Amino acid sequence: MSLTLNPPTRVAALVGALVLTGLAAVVLLVGRGALGGEPAASVTPAPGATTPATPAPLKPKPAAAPRAAVKPKPRVPSGFPAKIDRALRYNRVVVVSVSMPGAAVDSIVRSEARAGAKAARAGFVAVSATNERVVAGLVAKTGVLTAPAVVVIERPGVVATTFSVTDAGTIAQAVAQARARR
Repeated sequence: MSLTLNPPTRVAALVGALVLTGLAAVVLLVGRGALGGEPAASVTPAPGATTPATPAPLKPKPAAAPRAAVKPKPRVPSGFPAKIDRALRYNRVVVVSVSMPGAAVDSIVRSEARAGAKAARAGFVAVSATNERVVAGLVAKTGVLTAPAVVVIERPGVVATTFSVTDAGTIAQAVAQARARR
């Protein structure tokens, strides 16, 4: 035996189910007092039971004294792009790696530059050779750059050394020499 319903009967069954669900929700909410009505059952304290003391009102906090205006450190721009300027604010010496994305040799030089900067405890900035604005700022300060290139810069924006293909040890040594000059 199979039970089949014609479309009007299906619609009537669906509407009836929705109406019953809505009524159940209303009864549930009214029973809990969520619709603004009184709760179905109220709890009254037993005779002789003490009611908890109401907490004392909170005292307003005294107004904080105005802080003295902190003067920002004077920032002397080095003339390099913003990424390199930011790194120079936090590190005395910064290693900048200029590489072409996707080139195998460039990624090796970039990882060697990062390792050399880490070993020498210097800042590191990776720059894409496709970013014309950043590369133009570097070329203006350093001259002609090839990709891959590694530039060691010391504060306040002096180019210490420029390499093309190199290793981490050479970069760490260049960072140490840049620190020793000061």
